[in-house]
Amino acid sequence: MATIAPLFAARKKEKAATKDSKDPFLIQYAEAKAVYREGNYKKAKIALEALRAAKCPETLRPYVHFYYALTAYHEGDKPLAAQTFNELSHDFPLWDKKEEVYYWIAHCKFQEKHFAEALHFLSLIQNKRMAESVAQMKKYFLSQIEAVSCLQQLAETFDKEVIVKKLLYKKAAYQAYITQDFTLLNQIKQQYNLGDYTYTYDPLYRLVSNRKACYRVAIFFPFFVDEIDYESSTSLSSLVLPLYQGIQLAREALAKEGIALQLFVFDTKGDTSITQALLTQKELPYMDLIIGPFYSDPISLVASFAKQHKINFVNPISSNAAIIQGNPFAFLFQPMLETYAQKAAQLTLSAIQNKSVAEPCIAVFYTHAREDVLQATRYKYWVEQTLRRPLDWFIELSDNAIKDFFAQLNKPDQEIEKEDSDNNNDSKITKEDLAKITHIYIPSKDKLLVSNVINLPFKLGTRPQIIGHEQWIKDEIVTLHQLRKLPFLFLSGCYIDFSRAEVTDFRNKFFQRTATFPTLYSYIGYEMMLFFGRMLATYGTYFQKEWENKPYDGTLLQKINYGKYHANQHITVLHFSGNTFTVAETP
Repeated sequence: MATIAPLFAARKKEKAATKDSKDPFLIQYAEAKAVYREGNYKKAKIALEALRAAKCPETLRPYVHFYYALTAYHEGDKPLAAQTFNELSHDFPLWDKKEEVYYWIAHCKFQEKHFAEALHFLSLIQNKRMAESVAQMKKYFLSQIEAVSCLQQLAETFDKEVIVKKLLYKKAAYQAYITQDFTLLNQIKQQYNLGDYTYTYDPLYRLVSNRKACYRVAIFFPFFVDEIDYESSTSLSSLVLPLYQGIQLAREALAKEGIALQLFVFDTKGDTSITQALLTQKELPYMDLIIGPFYSDPISLVASFAKQHKINFVNPISSNAAIIQGNPFAFLFQPMLETYAQKAAQLTLSAIQNKSVAEPCIAVFYTHAREDVLQATRYKYWVEQTLRRPLDWFIELSDNAIKDFFAQLNKPDQEIEKEDSDNNNDSKITKEDLAKITHIYIPSKDKLLVSNVINLPFKLGTRPQIIGHEQWIKDEIVTLHQLRKLPFLFLSGCYIDFSRAEVTDFRNKFFQRTATFPTLYSYIGYEMMLFFGRMLATYGTYFQKEWENKPYDGTLLQKINYGKYHANQHITVLHFSGNTFTVAETP
């Protein structure tokens, strides 16, 4: 990125900083500046630091501070550079080179991702000779912003910044076809008379969604491996085969509806090289849908193949957003982890807005596991953005620290040490602090952590709302006594209501066909194939271009909802009432 050179150092005004050319401070400054120009920033910084500490003439001091900040910047000490530029702006507000200081403050702010502050300082620059450099800086840093929402907020705050509007329009137009915000695009386009970027780089734009008499579906499953390690310690026999059997029954059900599917089964064996070889088979580029695989490396290969050949691809059991990122043909049948966190945040905020408690106190407990950290941080972000204040407690505990943390509760008047936290509180938390908690989110399935946290209210005599995962019920972490005493909300991405007649019919058909009862993965395979088979029949091979932005009723599951997204957005919320689990009405 081009930056303005500090040309003022050679100007007459700087030479007049001291009248005596033999002034030792001026000589020392000139030597330091010469070393700086040679690129020896470390040596220049030492010399300038000495000048800063000395009582050099008042007219020379801002120049010394300026070059000291530059040496710090070029040495890689960006925080020190930013601090020095800020001090220079504060201590010498009347300095005639202050606009160049604003320029460098903005530069530092941009690098810290503080875009609004950077634009504020650039707005203070009126020197026309700096206009080109300012424009280059804005374009360089603002074009790195990926989030359309961030650019939209900047556009609203800095309504005279045309470059922000142009970048917002461009970024919004480059989003995948199904995520386009057409209202925003048309508004910006008309307001600024901008060219038509829309769809230019989206491969979906020019594709025709064909309807066919029979759709070809490729299935990439690891049928013959000893075990599968996929986001849980699940054995192959309880995952792959039931999933495939569910798909087969769905194909038969769809045939009765007049929807024909031809299945092509490929055994990846969980091996990258085998998957790569399978992808070279001549019939694969002509598939209409690809399902699977499970392991991360084969997933990456198949997702890339699907994108290259413009074939829709769905992973049936993963919640990993990386699979669909940047791929308009990739889908997850499960909700992403971020969606669980967002749902939990909505539930917490809804309870607070309904004034269920006078003074809400929110706590998050989670482990070091990647899934826990991701959900905890996203929940924290959404809640804090709405409430405009930090969470009260954000407590991360390692496996070794969980027992110690909760064991301290048994000690009278004991301050509890927190291993890690990300809030404005100090490193200690008392029983009185814990007793004030009104809302708890636990984005974890760790049995030790969950059981200890849900025991807290019984030890403290409180009754907070607790949001967790349906898996707690299946793993029998939560007891009947706890369910009756505390207001739990359980999040489920694959809730099966066994009272439904459709579920009973499926169970009977599955047993008649396999002589075994279906597992959760049997239900998932059946529901997933039914849904995407019907989408193919209704909207064609590129169904995402035409399907409606609304929830679709499931046959076994409650709802399926994609709209503008590439992962299922529907999460069922369960609560315990009348000695049974029921679906809660949610915001």
